[in-house]
Amino acid sequence: MSAFLKNKFKTLGDGSFLFVATLFVNIGNYGLNLILGRWLGPEGFAEANLLATLVMVLSFIAMGLQLTTAKFIAEEETSSIQHLKKSLFFISIAIALFLIMVSPWVGVFLQFESTYPLIILFIGIPFYFQMSVSRGFYQGTKNFKKLAWTYIIEMVARLIITIVLIGLFIDKGVNSEIIAFAFLASFIFCDLYARFKVKGSSNNPQRFKKIASFLAVIAIYELSQILINNSDVILVKHLFPAYESGLYASVALLGRAVFFATWTVVTILFPMVIEKERKGEPHLKLFWNALMIVAGIGACMVLGAWLLGPQVMNIAFGQEYASMSEFLWIYALLTCLFACANVFVYYNMSLENYIPVLISIIIGVLQIIFISLYHNSIKQVLLVQVCLMTLMLISMIFYQIYKINTEQHSTDLSLKKASVNL
Repeated sequence: MSAFLKNKFKTLGDGSFLFVATLFVNIGNYGLNLILGRWLGPEGFAEANLLATLVMVLSFIAMGLQLTTAKFIAEEETSSIQHLKKSLFFISIAIALFLIMVSPWVGVFLQFESTYPLIILFIGIPFYFQMSVSRGFYQGTKNFKKLAWTYIIEMVARLIITIVLIGLFIDKGVNSEIIAFAFLASFIFCDLYARFKVKGSSNNPQRFKKIASFLAVIAIYELSQILINNSDVILVKHLFPAYESGLYASVALLGRAVFFATWTVVTILFPMVIEKERKGEPHLKLFWNALMIVAGIGACMVLGAWLLGPQVMNIAFGQEYASMSEFLWIYALLTCLFACANVFVYYNMSLENYIPVLISIIIGVLQIIFISLYHNSIKQVLLVQVCLMTLMLISMIFYQIYKINTEQHSTDLSLKKASVNL
């Protein structure tokens, strides 16, 4: 019993450390972006923020790898993960080479002045994906402290390199290249720190097929995350002038704080639900607790953005961005709705229920369609997203109610059959 309690307290302690570390990392990342916003102005910040947005796109793909690794590590499929990591290395190199080849067209679409920042960033893809598998290993083994340090090292490396190089070369007009190089260096440092070794390696076709099947589902879900979380910034950069897209980027950066502030909750929820399901223990309470925490944090941040929008924008970016303060609470609201819907998706994915994934991908596609059709102003772009995120959350709630009622009905039928047999 004492060993059980000791493990429980260790998990809670490491989970708390991960929460604090995530908060620290988000503050560091936000602080750096705020500095860049002031140094570069709206036009320069639009390009710098788009590089960060492309990293976010990569991060959602990487999160799919992390969750897949975490799931099968939690299910004690350790040896197969080593084989996955080796296979992924060659796949990621192929992806990086392809993106480098098409970078001139990507640069034109996104109105980049040069393709060099894109090329530098794409070189980092193999390191980033390898790092993500390592993070999944630590998440699946509930080594949250080691997982937390990977985020800290990545952020600190990027922060130091960016500030030093920008300070040295700010007058030479190579700002985007510096930002891309800082991302690349941070990926390399973190990958070197996060590497792990397991005993033995297996390429059992049945096990690997199971991993690949789950990864395919995760990939579809992460695609929906990319569409929902990043398509607005990318489309605004394509559809609006650089000055306006830079202003929008500032609101998006601050509004997304809701998502990052609550991300740790679902990170911890995922392996815990898998473990309880494997042991046949109830886990619905974990879901409701996670949802209440996310909703509570989100509601407080939306209220703060509504009451203190002008002050927050002025402190964060300065008077040049003040015109966007009226939109801050709207972006925080749509992010809060999205973060709450995310709890439903992660909970059901851990139980291999994939209807919420389908709902997410539909909403993501609709977001691209409706923003492409309705973009007369920044406000219209935001209202489109609020409507879609509301629809997404309502759909998740109805699905969860249906799922709970269905499972309860099945349980009641089983009990009735058992009593009749007795």
